[in-house]
Amino acid sequence: MKRMAKTLLALLLCMALLLPLQTAALAEAHDTGTAQESIIDEDALNQWMEEYIKSHNLGQNFQEFSVGFCYTATGDCWFYNADKFMYSASMYKVPVSMLLAEKEAAGELTQDSRLEGYTLQYLESSALVNSNNDSGHAMVDYLGGTYQGKCSDKTIQYTDLERDYFPQDFFDYSYYSARYMTQVMRTLCEGGEERFPHVIEYLLTAQPDSYLNLSLGGKYDVAQKYGAFTERNGNDNNHIAAIVYTPTPIVVVVMTRNVGDYQARMAEIGAYLADYSLELDEKLAERERQPEQQEPQPGLIPGLPALPGEGETPQQSAPAGQLPDGSGVQPAEQRPQAAYTPSAQPEPDQAKLIPALYIMMGGLLIWAFLVIRHALRYRRATAASGRH
Repeated sequence: MKRMAKTLLALLLCMALLLPLQTAALAEAHDTGTAQESIIDEDALNQWMEEYIKSHNLGQNFQEFSVGFCYTATGDCWFYNADKFMYSASMYKVPVSMLLAEKEAAGELTQDSRLEGYTLQYLESSALVNSNNDSGHAMVDYLGGTYQGKCSDKTIQYTDLERDYFPQDFFDYSYYSARYMTQVMRTLCEGGEERFPHVIEYLLTAQPDSYLNLSLGGKYDVAQKYGAFTERNGNDNNHIAAIVYTPTPIVVVVMTRNVGDYQARMAEIGAYLADYSLELDEKLAERERQPEQQEPQPGLIPGLPALPGEGETPQQSAPAGQLPDGSGVQPAEQRPQAAYTPSAQPEPDQAKLIPALYIMMGGLLIWAFLVIRHALRYRRATAASGRH
């Protein structure tokens, strides 16, 4: 009898120890099996990019070509050769202006505040619209940056990239990559007027007849900033970083080195990605319709709360077009901002965990019942034999 009791106690202890392990295994299986697939077909874009580069004889004679693309409805990105660092030229004026704009949003500055002898309004507008170098340098000086470093150490905050991603040339000479600049522009797009007042407003009026506006001007609003500089070693750097206000805004970054007819190449890529974003809009809408069309899955326990993400539909921005009368650009405060919510870590599927727990508890109870019944029979038999 004592031996059976000890055996039963040991079994109970083993079951108790195994229970959390089983629960964790089920939770892990759920987490790894429900990750949302990227809406972007990277293989298709890579194939298109390879064919485009081949058809235009790019990538030869010391040429470099990098592309970054972000679909802001989901935050999914696609990159091509995007970790090649090149001299940023005037693109640095965007993240530097964002640093100052955040101070304005916090009430530390206004557009009339004087910085290095100039108003903030003059510095930002002349740097972003006309790419005035003196204004750019004045903003860097006010922020405590260096002439060559351009406050690069402060602008990492606009990305989720680790510090060790960046080479020393990023900090010392403001060498940027398409991946870095794509994340900066995405942060600007998502923060909008509330976090970065006036920055997008100024960029919307920059280069109205060049760069991405060569193909998209009049069709979509384009908030863009170019960078152009020929280094002493002869490397000719030409870049564009832009937010394109397609029905769902997108970020397009193209960085080139020693590429001829670069504006045409940038415009063609911008047009292709703008059209591709329309396909993504349809794909996202179809993805959102699918849960409504599916039949309820068998085995779900009534009354349990819905799993995270069920029934949610990401917001999409309307195109930032012209005013109703067809004149001018919408004021920044009326322009729709991209809605993006980082995806939450999925929680364990209660519908799978609870039945497993019930089965284990039921098996444990049955085992205990059988052991106790056997022990009682043994005790009665022993007592009966003692009487004889």
